[in-house]
Amino acid sequence: MTTTTTARPGRVRTWAAITTSAILVTGLAGCADRAGGGSSAGGQGAMTIQFVNPLPSYPTWRQIGECMADEAKQRGADLAQSGPTGQALDATAMIQQVRQATANKKDAIITFPAGEGFAEVLKQAKAAGVVTGTIYGPGGEGSGSDYNIGPDWASIGETLVGAVAAQPGKHVLGLVAAADTGLGKSWLDGVKGAVAKTDNVTIAGEVYTGDDAAKALPQVNALLTAHPDVTTIVTHMGTTTPGAVSAIKSRGLLGRTFLLAGGHDNGGSEAMEEGTANLMLMQDVCTLGKQLVDGVVDVHQGKKPAEAPVRIQVVGKDQVQGLLDKGWV
Repeated sequence: MTTTTTARPGRVRTWAAITTSAILVTGLAGCADRAGGGSSAGGQGAMTIQFVNPLPSYPTWRQIGECMADEAKQRGADLAQSGPTGQALDATAMIQQVRQATANKKDAIITFPAGEGFAEVLKQAKAAGVVTGTIYGPGGEGSGSDYNIGPDWASIGETLVGAVAAQPGKHVLGLVAAADTGLGKSWLDGVKGAVAKTDNVTIAGEVYTGDDAAKALPQVNALLTAHPDVTTIVTHMGTTTPGAVSAIKSRGLLGRTFLLAGGHDNGGSEAMEEGTANLMLMQDVCTLGKQLVDGVVDVHQGKKPAEAPVRIQVVGKDQVQGLLDKGWV
C-alpha cells in the first residue's frame, strides 16, 4: 500500500528591515541592497551560500548537499558545505560553523536547527546581514529563519500511523525519537495525535537516541525489553535502522515485530528485503534541497520566495525502487 502526504511549508518571511527580535537568521532589507552584505552585496560577484550540514557523511544529507550545489550553480551562486565529522549529530560544532560563516561574511547560511541554541546564533547572523534558511526548523517569530521549509507534523503523523493502521490486525507502536524536545517532540506529538484517531493502533512507549546511530541498538533493546508487545517500531531517523534491525533479529522477533524504515539507505532497503521492515518512509529530498537554495537566493534578491511543500510517502517493498528512480530516498 502507499500512503502519501504533502506537508505544508513553513513560513516564508522577507523582512523590510533588520530587527533583532524577528526570526532567526539574516537581517535583510526588503530590496536588493543589504546591510553588511557579503561578496555579492551591491550586485558585485556571485552570491555566497554556506550549507552547515548536520551529517555530511550520512547518505541522505550528502544527497541534499549535492542537490543544493547543483541548484546554486544554476542560480549563479557559490555554495560551500561544512558539518560535523562522524555519524553523530553535533549541534555545538554546527553552531560554531554558523558563527564562522557569519564571520566570513557569507551572503546566506542554510542549516538544520538541531537545538534551541540555533535561534540565538542565527539572530546574530541576521544582525550581520546574512540571509538564513532552515530545514525542518520551527519557522515563525523567534526562530531566526528568513526562509524555512518545515513539515506539518500532524500530516506526517497521520501518514505514518495511517500506513500502519491499514495493515490487518491490532498494532502496538514503539517510538524512537531524537529527543522529547525540539523536532523530536514535534514528531512525537504528530504521531500521538494520529494514533488517538485510530481504533487499532496504540503506543507502548518511547525512547531517544539523539540521532546517534550508536545509541539505536541499546535504546531499541530497552524499548522491546520494557514493552515486549510492540509490533511496529516507528522513527523519524534513518540512523535508527541498523540498531532496530539488530534488536529485532537478536530477540527472535522476525515476523512479529517490524520496523517502519526511515528511508532506503543505512540498511533500509536490506531490511525490507529480509522482512525486518515492512514499510518505508521516503522523501523527495533532492527537490527539498533545491527549493532551499531557491528560497535564500530569492530573499537575497528581494523577491518573495515560493512556498515549498515537503513531500513524503510510506510505501511497501514493491514500490521502493520506483521512488528511488525518481530521486527519493
